Amino acid sequence: MRILSALPARLSRRLGGPALLSLLDQGAVSGFGFLAGIAAARLIDMEGFGRFALVLIVAGFAQGLHNALVTAPLMTLAGSVRDPARYAAAVGAGALVLAAGLALGVVGALALYFAVRGEAVPVGLVTAAGALTLAQNLQLTARRLLFAYGGGAKALAMDLARAASFPLAVAGLWAAGIPLDAARLVELLALTAFLTTLPTLVARAAAPGRRRLATATRRHWQMARWLLPVVLVTFGQEQLVWILAGGVLGDEALGGLRAAQYLVGLVLLTLAATENVVPTGAGRAYDTGGEAALRAYLLGVTRRLGIPVGCLLALVAGPAELWLGLVFGETYAPYAPALRWLALGVVFIFLRDMAAQIFRARRRTDVIFRAFAVSFAVSLVLIQPLLTRYGATGAAAVVALAHGASLLALLAALGRAPVPKAPTTPAESPRC
Repeated sequence: MRILSALPARLSRRLGGPALLSLLDQGAVSGFGFLAGIAAARLIDMEGFGRFALVLIVAGFAQGLHNALVTAPLMTLAGSVRDPARYAAAVGAGALVLAAGLALGVVGALALYFAVRGEAVPVGLVTAAGALTLAQNLQLTARRLLFAYGGGAKALAMDLARAASFPLAVAGLWAAGIPLDAARLVELLALTAFLTTLPTLVARAAAPGRRRLATATRRHWQMARWLLPVVLVTFGQEQLVWILAGGVLGDEALGGLRAAQYLVGLVLLTLAATENVVPTGAGRAYDTGGEAALRAYLLGVTRRLGIPVGCLLALVAGPAELWLGLVFGETYAPYAPALRWLALGVVFIFLRDMAAQIFRARRRTDVIFRAFAVSFAVSLVLIQPLLTRYGATGAAAVVALAHGASLLALLAALGRAPVPKAPTTPAESPRC
């Protein structure tokens, strides 16, 4: 038992610290999502894959809300709280309540969706979607808490366990002759997420106390009140575009766009990995060294990540037809232009995320919201003409151009905003 309990610490030392652990962990998470999507496309029919994709879109939206309210503020505030153990307990308690509420919301939203379409509500699929929402939001919270407080190796082990258990479960059902459909695949996603997160939840279970919970909630809301509407406009500028594209162009076009999105997701894992490290590092740099230290830190991160991001994008977008045909089948190759537009969008996302970290460290998330509101407006203006004239490629172009618009809005805000003074006194630090 001592050997097993010491394994995460040894792994962390061997891998070289939290940054590499974060990259490996996000690689496990994104790689798992990539392979799970391919498996779903190959194992079930087109209609089933469409419903599977719908569940992931709605559950992803709920996870975005959870991230805005819980995990994004956590990664910025974690480095400056005075009592990490009590703060973590408060975050965990709040996350559980919120995740349960979001799960019920997903169930209701999907039931209403099918009812409006005049279809019988698929109870199994809708229930599985609620379970997936609950399990994945709890796992996200556990992952962020572990990375915030030196448990990156444990987070990596947790996510690797989930990545390994899902294909084993699918293979077991297939070998047993049990038919696979969208509902069953979603159930397996939920079950594997919950079972692999359970040890972390049990180990960190503690009663935070009402005062600590209220303090943490207030601190989080100071940031989330603007991050939350960012989620809403982000959904409008991207996921809503996919839904409209599917409605106008049909399931095959939506499938092609989702396939292109999966391939770009291989590059996005590098950016998603920064969420485990960069916000906390930026917050610490700003609190200790002010604006100069913050900008120096973020410029260094941008330089180090820019080269691998650019190389990965060139590798994916250049031979786009080859990758789409090889991974998903030759029928997906015509969607290569959409993949290239989405790759350009990743460039905008990377630069925008680095600029947004400045405003997150300053606790000025209202600026981020306004930038995303600009991109939402751009997508609303462009969606009808580009989708009508260029089809799926036009839909991908709308998404990429909307990301570019939000980047320009943030850069303009940086040029206009006065440089604030960093908090330097203990009274200005969070007391959770």
